[in-house]
This record gives sequence, C-alpha cells and structure tokens, in this order.
Amino acid sequence: MMTRPLACRCACTLLAALLACPATAQSVSGEVGVVSDYRFRGGTLSDGHPAAQASLTLEHDSGLYGNLWGSTLGHGSQTEIDLTAGYEAELSKIVSMDLFATYYAYPSDGSANYFEATAVMKAARGPASASLGVSFIPPQRGTRDEIGRKRGNSYVFGAVEYEVPKSPVTLKAGLGYERGWFDEVEHGGKRDWSVGAEVAFAPAKAGLAYVGSNADGGDRHALIASLFLAW
Repeated sequence: MMTRPLACRCACTLLAALLACPATAQSVSGEVGVVSDYRFRGGTLSDGHPAAQASLTLEHDSGLYGNLWGSTLGHGSQTEIDLTAGYEAELSKIVSMDLFATYYAYPSDGSANYFEATAVMKAARGPASASLGVSFIPPQRGTRDEIGRKRGNSYVFGAVEYEVPKSPVTLKAGLGYERGWFDEVEHGGKRDWSVGAEVAFAPAKAGLAYVGSNADGGDRHALIASLFLAW
C-alpha cells in the first residue's frame, strides 16, 4: 500500500521530471471558471453553492503528464487542491489507456487528505468516444471512519461523448458505481449519473448537466451550469 506522503512525493517527482524535459517536447494548458455547484460523483462538495475552479496541465510527448487542480468548497475560505500525475498511451488508432494517481488535499483540514489510483480505457471513432475506468483508494489516515478504522474505496465508471457535426456542441453522459469509504448508501452500493451538453466558443466553453445519485440525503439531484475560459 502506498502511503499519502509517498504518493505525494511520487507525483511531485514526476512533475519535476516533466519540467526538466526539453521545452519543445512539452505543452502547458489551463483553464479557469465557475460552476453553480461543485459535484463530485453525484454529491455536492460545496453545499449547493457556486464554486470557482482552475487547473494547470503539463503534458509531454512521451505520454507523461501532470495536473494541478483547485476548487473552492463553499465554506468560507475552505478549498480543495488536487495533484495528479499520469501516463497516457495510444494502444491503437481507436483505443488508448490512461493510468494516473491523484492526491486530494484540503489545506484547512490536512487529516482529510487522501490518495487515489485510477486506470481508464478509452475508445474514439469519428465524433463519438467512450471510456471505462476504475479507481481505488487504499485504506489510509484520511479515510478513517467514525470509530477510527482506515477504510478503502472502489469506484467503477463509464462515460460517452458525441461531438455534434458542424456545431460547437458536445453531448455527454456518465455513470458510476461506488463501494467503500465514499459509499453514502445505508445498505451499500452508491450509484451516480450525469447527462448534459457543452458548447465551446474558444477560448470559452459553457455546460449544463443534470447530475444525481442514490446517496442518502436531500441533495440527490441538481442541474449544474458551468462556464470556463481555457488557454
């Protein structure tokens, strides 16, 4: 099992290695924007309030990449900062594989920080694409339950996208199933889903999605709007 400090050091090492590569072999991109509600796997992390978000991505021709992502949480000055390091490879003209690890950090409550590993297979043909992935969180300090037990978490998910020909519109849909630490269902087995569309007018893109889950609580469903500027 990889501990949180070791996971974070590994991610930082990969980011440093990318920065040391020849400039001609790497690209940097980013985006900044706002969402009407920060939803993660169906559940709100901003208490139903709008959230400001930003990301910075560094990609290398080898397939290695790093990403720094942040969001407000709707609780005063509370924020989430995610550090991701990964590798993406084309297996054929249609199929690609993406392996990455993410360290979720909460500056106002370091005891909640945790590490997650993810593997995704993607297939694209023409304007349509699909992906299928699995994420795993090993038991660690940031995933202790109310009696102090360290718990793990597994999440299986799939998504499809379709870029409408001769238009700036992309249709999207996703489905996920979760068991473990983030499974907020009394008898186990949390499902989440989303369906929506995105309109891109470079450098801006706007989205609207219906997001929901079967998690216990009163915020199971929401219509989420988003607006981002990319560079």
